[in-house]
Amino acid sequence: MSIDICVIFFCAVVSIGVVKGTCPLTCSCVDDSSGSKINCSSKYLERIPPLTNNTYFLELGFNNITEIDIQFCKEMPQLHTIYINNNLITKVPVNTFLDCEQLYRIDLQYNTIRSIESNTFVNMTNLFYLHLEYNEISVIEPFTFMDLPNLRILYLHDNNISTIKASTFMNFPSLGYLYLYHNKIRSLVSYTFINMTNLRLLHLAYNHIQDIAVQICKAVPLLEGLHLHVNQITEIEEKTFEDCKKLKTLDLSVNLIEYIQPTTFKNLTSLQVLHLYDNELSTIEPFTFMDLPSLQDLHFTRNNISLIREQAFGYLPSLSEMVLSGNPLNCDCSIFPLWSWLIERPSIATNAKCSNGTLISSLQSPALDKCNPDICNCFNGGKCVTNGNELACDCIGQWTGAFCQESQCISNDCGFGNCYIDSVNGTAQCLCDARHVNFCPGM
Repeated sequence: MSIDICVIFFCAVVSIGVVKGTCPLTCSCVDDSSGSKINCSSKYLERIPPLTNNTYFLELGFNNITEIDIQFCKEMPQLHTIYINNNLITKVPVNTFLDCEQLYRIDLQYNTIRSIESNTFVNMTNLFYLHLEYNEISVIEPFTFMDLPNLRILYLHDNNISTIKASTFMNFPSLGYLYLYHNKIRSLVSYTFINMTNLRLLHLAYNHIQDIAVQICKAVPLLEGLHLHVNQITEIEEKTFEDCKKLKTLDLSVNLIEYIQPTTFKNLTSLQVLHLYDNELSTIEPFTFMDLPSLQDLHFTRNNISLIREQAFGYLPSLSEMVLSGNPLNCDCSIFPLWSWLIERPSIATNAKCSNGTLISSLQSPALDKCNPDICNCFNGGKCVTNGNELACDCIGQWTGAFCQESQCISNDCGFGNCYIDSVNGTAQCLCDARHVNFCPGM
């Protein structure tokens, strides 16, 4: 009898030693083979209660918790998932998650966190999801996120972030999705993103971005989606997207872009969707959209485009829709290059209209025959250009006349001197010695 009592007493002691703490009275707890799954949501808690050390899943959402104890994982080494969303946490001290090596998901959304210090999230080798959206974060210090080899998704949208310093996002070999939309970010400086070789989606819409770092894809070579709509971008440098070979979707709509450098989008061989609507574009220059074999949708709605120059569009074999509505396109001879390009590609759906409301696709060939450069014969290197509702020759050098057939130097006798055309005013001048200016008499 006494032996049985001793055995029971010994087992009880061992059990207490293995699992410290008990289930809080206000929470619900379920034990399974992985440990304890504890739900303390919506219990008006003001702090994290003592918990069993075999807790692996912890739900603390919708409470009044104001802080997280430093190294709180020390007592719960198996903690895998924690939800502390919809609380009153204002800061996350350094070393808060120091011992959280098993954490797979951290959810801190809908708190009032204002800043994150360097080294807050480090050495968490199992972390996959990190939710920090819907807070009041204004600054993220460099090296805040370090050595997170398995982090896949990082949510930072709907904060007050105005500055992202260099080396903030560095060495995330598994990060695939980074959400930074609905912040106050002003610019993307060089070295904002370093060695993020698996990033597929970068969402930066609804910020105050004015400048984009050149070669933005150099550190994110596998980027497939780049969302920059609803910002304050005015110009795009020529090599901004040079390394974006995998990019499929590029959204630059609702910005202040006035001009696009020719070849800005050249050789984006995977690009399928390009949105440029609601900007300030007035002219599309030659070679702006070249060598885009996968492009399907191209949207220019509600710009100020009146002129699309010849060869503005190049090799676009997959293009199925070009949206140009809401632009005051001139339908004089300057429309001929776009009209003829579209007529040769009937599979491309477009709603482009002239400034008078006429559909460009409805313009009749006889009315535009006079605009065909093939009937404009310019000699001596002259180029056929549009001049309102007709074509004219733009002459070079000494040549003049309706077809660049006359030399200005023929009517400008320089004697024994040489005739040349002044580069400033375009008139014929004589090149003589120092004693004579307009005429060069023989010696």
